Amino acid sequence: MSKPKSTKGFLLLLVVVLAVTIFQDYLQSRYQSYSFYFSESLLFNLFWVLILPVTLLLRYTFRKARIILRINSKWAVRSLFVLVATILHLLLFSLLVFSISGLFYDHTFGFWRNLVYSVSNDLYKYLLIYTAVSLIPLEKPTDTKLQIPREHPDFLLLQTGKKTEKVATDSILYISSATPYVEFFTAEKKYLQQGTLKSFSKKLDPSVFVQIHKTTLVNVQKVNSIISRGNGDYDLLLINGHELRLSRNYVYDFRSKFDRAHSG
Repeated sequence: MSKPKSTKGFLLLLVVVLAVTIFQDYLQSRYQSYSFYFSESLLFNLFWVLILPVTLLLRYTFRKARIILRINSKWAVRSLFVLVATILHLLLFSLLVFSISGLFYDHTFGFWRNLVYSVSNDLYKYLLIYTAVSLIPLEKPTDTKLQIPREHPDFLLLQTGKKTEKVATDSILYISSATPYVEFFTAEKKYLQQGTLKSFSKKLDPSVFVQIHKTTLVNVQKVNSIISRGNGDYDLLLINGHELRLSRNYVYDFRSKFDRAHSG
């Protein structure tokens, strides 16, 4: 469901709830034989209407706030959301009742009196409502800018001794982690570069350089054959005769990319 549709649906639900609660006040007044005042019932049931703006405001804030993004626990974020939403709603509702009654009613309902009354009588409603709202997953911020396809380099600048060479990526057979360095192997030589396997994997084409072990990436175009070890692991035979181990944890991803690379 798109965001505009979900917002309209939520708003419609709040209008229905508002109408039902006002009707409930009317029935209660008839049952207990006291006067029913539509204007006062509407005023005090406006707390339902505030749910939508408070929810939208805080969900937007929580998506954007850096300090929130640093909290790893989802339940901690949800608990914080419920607490902030409840406090904000209580304050806004008390202020709204005070302002509207002061402007349009004969009697003004005091801010602090209404706040104390809401806390003592309706706090559980706020907590239940915003707990339910907090269970709706927060949308991850999306980049509205035009997404430009990421280009992968045709070569890397790698060191061999004191010399830096321009090495074509399609000449690299495999890459191995040797903390704090990364080793690049071609058919002719080995290059030692400072960095991490993860950082280089982000630069290279993931459809070509595939992880086969927690410390190894292989160029699938340089793999000649796959031999099963019978225990879920495999041996990969490269075009230069070198063998690499394919861990069972990476078999599915490797096989799909290997088949795609050699299907042409």
